[in-house]
Amino acid sequence: MVRQSNNLVYRTVVVVWLTLSVSSVVLAAVTWIQLSNDLAAAREAVAVREELDAVIKLLVDAETAQRGFTITGDESFLGPLTEGAKKLPSHFERLAELARDDSELLKVVLNLRAQSEVSLNYQRDVVEVRRTEGAKKAMELVAQGHGKKVMNDLRAEITTVRGMRTDPISDEAPGSRSQLLRASLTSLISGVIGIGAGVFALWLSRVMLRHRERERELIEARLLAERNSEEKTVFLANMSHEIRTPMNAILGFSELLETELREPRHRQYLQSIRSSAGSLLQLINDILDMSKVEAGVMELRPEPTDAREICEFLHTVFAEPAARKGVKLECQAAEDLPRALLIDRLRLRQILVNLVGNAVKFTDKGNIFTRLLWEKQPTSSHITLIIEVQDTGVGIPQDKLEAIFKPFVQAGAHRDKERQGTGLGLSIVQRLTEMMGGTVTAASVMGQGSAFSLRFPDIAISARLPTPAKTEIQPEANFNDLRPARVLVVDDNEINCQLVAGMFSGSHHQLSFGSNGREAVSKAAESRPDIILLDIRMPGMDGREALAEIRKLGGLEMTPIIAVTASSLMAEEIELKERFNGYVRKPFTKRELFDELAQFLPPEPKPASPTDPTASNITGDPSAVSQPAAPELMTELHRMTTDEWPAVRDSLAINESKAFAQKLDTLAERWACPPLLIYARALVRHAENYDVVELERQLHEFGGLVDRLKGNGTP
Repeated sequence: MVRQSNNLVYRTVVVVWLTLSVSSVVLAAVTWIQLSNDLAAAREAVAVREELDAVIKLLVDAETAQRGFTITGDESFLGPLTEGAKKLPSHFERLAELARDDSELLKVVLNLRAQSEVSLNYQRDVVEVRRTEGAKKAMELVAQGHGKKVMNDLRAEITTVRGMRTDPISDEAPGSRSQLLRASLTSLISGVIGIGAGVFALWLSRVMLRHRERERELIEARLLAERNSEEKTVFLANMSHEIRTPMNAILGFSELLETELREPRHRQYLQSIRSSAGSLLQLINDILDMSKVEAGVMELRPEPTDAREICEFLHTVFAEPAARKGVKLECQAAEDLPRALLIDRLRLRQILVNLVGNAVKFTDKGNIFTRLLWEKQPTSSHITLIIEVQDTGVGIPQDKLEAIFKPFVQAGAHRDKERQGTGLGLSIVQRLTEMMGGTVTAASVMGQGSAFSLRFPDIAISARLPTPAKTEIQPEANFNDLRPARVLVVDDNEINCQLVAGMFSGSHHQLSFGSNGREAVSKAAESRPDIILLDIRMPGMDGREALAEIRKLGGLEMTPIIAVTASSLMAEEIELKERFNGYVRKPFTKRELFDELAQFLPPEPKPASPTDPTASNITGDPSAVSQPAAPELMTELHRMTTDEWPAVRDSLAINESKAFAQKLDTLAERWACPPLLIYARALVRHAENYDVVELERQLHEFGGLVDRLKGNGTP
């Protein structure tokens, strides 16, 4: 309130000061402009008067010269007449220039010039008569009075011109004294206003100094808050790293133990350990997500999404815990809901996991119902997505319906159940929903249940179909499915090294270990590994520095190096993925590690099954063509020879070569062509083993194989 009052005073002072200053400037400017205009008018009036005096003088002198010559006949009297005829044009040009902005005056000046020419011509006529016919005839011409009439007209015109241009600042001019008085008063007022403005400026400077002091305090407070926020972010990142590192061992060894334990009681203990560790990891993820949202670094990644997939996802996640409590879990989507909506699928799942998870936690009987609806919008390419989650649980007190969306706030309706959570779930729901441009509302009746409604307006309908979510259960990872390799594992945490060793136990891979960046460099130079798992945060030389040093070693420039980190910062993840060949985040499972290694290690070739009817031919010679090829097969092979083979042969790209070989394998099996099958499987083997030399040789032989098949199989 005090700050608003100070701001009002500050604004008032500024307005008053600006008003006084502008008024002073305007008054001074008006006075200066008016005086300047008057001075200019006075100068023009004086100039017009001088020119008129010069004109009348020249005309009078010309008339006097004509009379002297008429009386005496002396040619010397004609000098003024000649001078007048010579000088009058320049004076009239000056008068025309002065009258260029005054059409009336210019008209009078032009008329005056014409009359002066008439006068001069009359004087010349009299002179000519005196010369040719004598003094008597000249005197008779003068006596007619024409010259006098012309001169009188000229004087009248000159008087008219003088009246049209008066001096506005002369003592005789009307209002000249009042004009000068007004100019003096304006100067005085301007001076007073200037003094007042100076006083106000001094006061204003003091106000501004106080204002700047408050601004400085506010800036310092903001910087302190930003520093605290940064320190909180660093703390959370460090906490995440420090927790994820031991969590990697807990979850990893639990996974390894699961295949070793046989007694049900021990397996139950292990399941409790894994469940508790998962809950702890979820807690860390919730805290980090909230921190990212508050810091404004949470990123949305919209992608084509089939909202109906949400129902299947919720059933997969919550069907079992809901069934254990005897609660019916239902999810229904509108039949006409568009198939592809442009929305962040992962964040939408996260929102519903929190909402439905809360519903399962606080509902002991009845049902939990999720409904997906939609509304049309003015533009046909956008809709409003509506998601409702209703339960028959314990309910939420009315006075807590707004507070439950605040961090760490719980409703207090069911203390035993609330001890299982952090109070962050609904806060994350609200923040993520608002980030996605939506709103969330809650309604509840104690003892009857709760209902949450999500509205996401302006959701675009995607023209591209969504990529189906991977729901199939992957088989257990077996590192023996990858070609034998020398693997260097570098981690300062000995337990993590033991975990990786346990995952590779019984495999045909050779593992070596290091505990810091310097050991990573020395062991890489010594053992020349095929692939390196490199931890990032290590004492002394960290993972980034070790990467740079390893790349300097001859022969290891292209060795795949996979970053292994417990960091959860998105910026760091992006940076590591750009610098390293691969990326694994702790805690990781055996399957996740296998999938990452499978991107760099080719699969181990499997021996052909004895029951395979083509097994005996796979290792044979594809040049031994003993059967005719079907015409349909030859047609397809000729097309591939023209359309696909040249590009694959010239590029030697592994993936394209493998796809080309698999297509040939399919054709060979369909048309029962052993030579083509032998060729295709050999090509697949070379591609999977990254044997570029053999791959290139095999690809160049395709044309010859087609020719041989053609010679035996077509007319």
